Amino acid sequence: YVQGDYDKFQVRLGKMALVSAEGYQAPGSLIFDDVFSGAQLTYGDKWSTTLEAGRLKDISLQTHGNKLEKLEDTANYQGIKVQYDDKNKWVGGVGYYHLSSSDLGKATKDGKEKMGIWGVDLGYHFDKNSFLSGAYAYNSKFDMKALATSLNYSGDVGSNSKYKKSYQVTYAYKGADESDQGSWGAYLSYRYLGAGSLLATQDGAISMTKGIELGTSYVPYKNVLLTAKYFNGKELVETGNDKVHKLYGSVEFFF
Repeated sequence: YVQGDYDKFQVRLGKMALVSAEGYQAPGSLIFDDVFSGAQLTYGDKWSTTLEAGRLKDISLQTHGNKLEKLEDTANYQGIKVQYDDKNKWVGGVGYYHLSSSDLGKATKDGKEKMGIWGVDLGYHFDKNSFLSGAYAYNSKFDMKALATSLNYSGDVGSNSKYKKSYQVTYAYKGADESDQGSWGAYLSYRYLGAGSLLATQDGAISMTKGIELGTSYVPYKNVLLTAKYFNGKELVETGNDKVHKLYGSVEFFF
């Protein structure tokens, strides 16, 4: 992408990161953590507003486990985020994200080809090491029963209401900085990834699950970052074998 900075105003055009407002939290984003092609306009400092519009093609719809169906029709995307960060104690904001695609009719009650997701987030720094944060998202148009029918899933998916929401609550201690050898961080989070999490960060928890996620990171050498995550939870679709465990690890080099 190309970027222009003009005092408190920033413009980006091209293919760029799509990160929802709560992406600063330790587990990552609750709603979007991906890329999109289009435009992004941001204005502000302590208070900031971001407008986004473009095309998004990596959305997957899911009923349970790893039964996925990717959208064949690239979705049109528009988003707005209003965020506050006093650079000291408090950070938080709200966001609204709108998608339209012919394939989205598979997962809405009336076959409508549009979805809107609301999100709110809040975080508080107790001191330079301890950070408590939370986020909530709601997808009002999502209908799990309609999606299950379109994917020929014959099991009982239960009430639609439990799938429309997503949330996470996290306590983070310290944080690894790739430029600071020996720095490290760890976090403990409860994550509930329903339909408000179409493209959430899923290194630990995965779509349509709920449970505890643990993560840690360490910088053994400057510009080398080690990360490990473990998730222990259950699928939102209740079955006889609905437990989910996931272990994730990565090594990143920065130049």
